[in-house]
Amino acid sequence: MSILSHTFGKPSQLLFGLSMGVVLLSSCAQCDVQIEHVHKTGVVEETVAQLTISGMMCEIACVSKVRKELYDLPGVTRADIQFNERNKIDTALVVFDPTVVQAETLISTVEAIGDGLYDVKSAEVVHYAPEASR
Repeated sequence: MSILSHTFGKPSQLLFGLSMGVVLLSSCAQCDVQIEHVHKTGVVEETVAQLTISGMMCEIACVSKVRKELYDLPGVTRADIQFNERNKIDTALVVFDPTVVQAETLISTVEAIGDGLYDVKSAEVVHYAPEASR
């Protein structure tokens, strides 16, 4: 079971497991979003971006469009979005291959939809690796 499937087991919870983390900050060249990079121990090796997004108004059109645009990027293997119409900010968890696509591309893709209809407020990229490979 991947970390993402464990995390989305209950929509009300966004837990990224217990582990040691190293935090590096970098900026998105195309946007004003700070990207926090964290390294954690996980069951499988994978990289997951957690993007907080404002501007989504409905689950059918907005969430579907954001998910489709993320899936269309090379290197993205999974894009799950937690949407709640009462929230002003929603969350996308995107599993991707950082050797194929960068977090900055995920952000700029979301922000380009509908000429800026959606705004990425924050981004955390968690690089999971089994203990033996660290």
